[in-house]
Amino acid sequence: MKISTLKKIIKSIKGLIALCPEISDFAERHFYGGTYLSQVEFHLVDHCNLNCACCNHFTPVTPEYFFSIEDIVSDFKKLKKIFDNIGKIFILGGEPLLHPDLTELFEPLRKIYPKSEIVIITNGILLEKMEENFWSALKKYNIALSMTKYPIKVDYEKFIQKCDMLGIKSYFFNASRFRMKKMNLDPEGKSDKNCAFNKCHEKKCHFLRDSKLYVCTAIPNIPFLNRHFGLNFEITKRDYIDLDKIKSATRINAIFKLPVDFCRYCNVGEDEFVDYSVSKKELGEWVRAEK
Repeated sequence: MKISTLKKIIKSIKGLIALCPEISDFAERHFYGGTYLSQVEFHLVDHCNLNCACCNHFTPVTPEYFFSIEDIVSDFKKLKKIFDNIGKIFILGGEPLLHPDLTELFEPLRKIYPKSEIVIITNGILLEKMEENFWSALKKYNIALSMTKYPIKVDYEKFIQKCDMLGIKSYFFNASRFRMKKMNLDPEGKSDKNCAFNKCHEKKCHFLRDSKLYVCTAIPNIPFLNRHFGLNFEITKRDYIDLDKIKSATRINAIFKLPVDFCRYCNVGEDEFVDYSVSKKELGEWVRAEK
């Protein structure tokens, strides 16, 4: 058989596979070693012990809430049935170190995704108070510690050195100068969805919450902003993946390549960054000022 003929046959087979997500998922698992998602992040708690202006998780106006370890593990088991492998898993908040059962998550999460890079992101305030079992669990289950360097009284270099001594992966999440990107959301939803999606820096920050997978962080957390300010940013069924209904990795990855309805609220102008400051819980920290 000629090489050119063989190539045509292979191309035709790939075309047929692409037409059916279930067949494509089967092919990925059995011929390419499994289905893959680049990264997932989730909240362990919604609230925070810092009060940052323009926080893109809206924590200054978020009530205290601790997620159940069992519920988080359940969600990741559902995700495992769809994606064999996830590149990076970020444990976030709020401030995740506020959760009293934090270390109980490490073992089951590592068992579900043994090859993933699992990272806990912290502002570092509570690191001085963390007990020995926290540090030993980071080492045992290969959990990396990422610190966001805020201009506050935390000796971040000290904890980098401690991690190095204990054999724990650690790094800084940001450069030496902390700046926050303002969201400048449009409450009227008149932004160009395609333009907003194409310029978005967070469209691959897939967020897992309550058995739903979102393209970015803002969508699942927008209800906090709505409740505090009496706003009406809408979340539609096209803004998330229900893991109990959509179970094809191919279909999910295809959906994530396109803008969602919520993109109509997002800023399509020039990016605006502000230096760290304490939130005054003013609407203008997150919503575009009227012209």
